[in-house]
Amino acid sequence: MTRKRRQRPEPEQRPTLRNFKKSGALALLLLLVTGCSDGSFFGEKEGPPLPGTRIAILEASRSVVPQAEVADVPVTIPVAEERLNWPQSLGSAAHIGGNPALSAALKVLWSNSDAVGAQDEARLPLSPPIVANGRVFVLDAVLNVRAFDAETGNELWAVGTAPPGEHDGFGGGLATDGVRVFVTGGHGQALALEAETGRLFWRTDLPGPVRSAPTVGAGLIFIVTADNRLIALRAEDGGQSWDIPGGATGAGLLAGASPAASDEAVVAALTTGEILAVRTANGREVWRNSLAALRRFDFGAKLSEIAGDPVMAGEVIYASSAAGRTAAFSLRTGNAIWEQRVGSTQTPWLAGEWLYIVTTEAELVCLDRRRGFVRWVTALPRYEDPEDKSGEFFYAGPVMAGGNLILVRSDGQLSLHSPETGAETSTIDTNGDAILPPVIANQTLYILANDGTLTAFR
Repeated sequence: MTRKRRQRPEPEQRPTLRNFKKSGALALLLLLVTGCSDGSFFGEKEGPPLPGTRIAILEASRSVVPQAEVADVPVTIPVAEERLNWPQSLGSAAHIGGNPALSAALKVLWSNSDAVGAQDEARLPLSPPIVANGRVFVLDAVLNVRAFDAETGNELWAVGTAPPGEHDGFGGGLATDGVRVFVTGGHGQALALEAETGRLFWRTDLPGPVRSAPTVGAGLIFIVTADNRLIALRAEDGGQSWDIPGGATGAGLLAGASPAASDEAVVAALTTGEILAVRTANGREVWRNSLAALRRFDFGAKLSEIAGDPVMAGEVIYASSAAGRTAAFSLRTGNAIWEQRVGSTQTPWLAGEWLYIVTTEAELVCLDRRRGFVRWVTALPRYEDPEDKSGEFFYAGPVMAGGNLILVRSDGQLSLHSPETGAETSTIDTNGDAILPPVIANQTLYILANDGTLTAFR
C-alpha cells in the first residue's frame, strides 16, 4: 500500500471530521437542507397492471415485513460482469446496477488525501467518484476536480471550477463520456474538462445551483437544478438543447437525484416528490407522477424529495422517496405498476429479478421487481449506543458487487450482506467517516471519505 500526503497552503487546510457522535444531527441536516419508437414507446394505451400490493390512501403506517407471495421464490444473483469503467452515477445513464466483478477479500490498494474535505457537516462531499480509462475523478468539497491514476493513486491533475471570487458553492457532481469530464455544482455552472489533462473545453452558466451529478447520454448532458429545472446541454459545446422550467421547492434533502436517460426518454426526480418523463430529442413532457406523502401527517410529508436516482429498466422506472414510498412506473404512461410503503433517500439497486433498498428506518429490503412483494427484511444497526439511542448511523447504498450487497455506514464501516437472505457476512473498516456509496471498476472498490480521502480496495 502506498499513501501519498502533501501539505496544502491556506486556505485549503482540510479539517478532519470526528466520528459521528452527533450523527443524529447529521441525519436531520440531510433531511432538512435542501428502446422504442414513437409508436411503441410513448402514447400507447396502458395494458393490464401487474399484480401487486395496493396501498389504501388512509392505511395506517406499518413496518416492512416479508410477504408470503414470494416466500418460496429463490433469490438468484446475476453472473458477475467485468466492469472496467464507472463513468457516471450508478455506473450508467439508466442507473441499472447489476453485479460488477469484485473479490470479497478486499485490502487497501492505495489511499490519497489530496482532495479537500468537508469544512463542516453542511458541506460534505455529495457525489461519489467516477472512473474511466484508468483514471478516477473526484469533485471535492470546494469544487476542485481532481484526476488520479486508478492503479497507483497518484494525482494526475487538479482544476478549480468555482468562478473567480466565489468559494461558497458546494454539491454537484461529475460524469464523463471518456473524452470529457462534465462538472456541475453549487456555483450554478456546467463545465467540460479534457479527461486526459483537465483543460477547459467549455463553461456554461446555469439558471441556478446544482446539487446532483449530471447524466450523459445521446450526445447530451442532462442536469436538474436545485429549483427543479431540467436542462439538456449539448456535450460537444455546452449549448442548450432544451429547458423545462422548475417547480415549487421546500424543505428537502441536501443531495439531489441525477436523471435516468436513454436515447428516447429522460426521467428526472424532483424535490417535490414528482417523477417527470420527457422526450430526449426535444424535452417535451410526456407524464408526471408523484411519490410525495399520501397523507399530510405521514412521516416525511414535508420531506417528499427523491434523493436517490430513478432507475430505468426497459419500460419500467423504479424510484424511492423520503416520504415512505417506493414504486414502479410504466415508462410509456407514468401509471404505477406497484407500490410499497418503503421510504429511502438512496438509489434502489436493481440486480436480476430483485430490487434492493436501504430504508429510512435502517432496514435492508429485497423486493420482487415485477410485483413489488417483499422477499426479506434485515434490520441494520441504527445507533452507536443502542441503549441510549445516541450516535445514529446513516447508510449509503446498497451496491452489489462480486455477489455481495455492500453498504457504507457513516462511521466508515463497509458491511457486506448476502443477496439471498440479507444476512451480514463481513465488515471492512475504511478508516474514515463516509456518507457516499462505493463505486466499482476493474475489480476495485473506491470510497470517498468526508475528509476528502480517496481509498481504493482490491
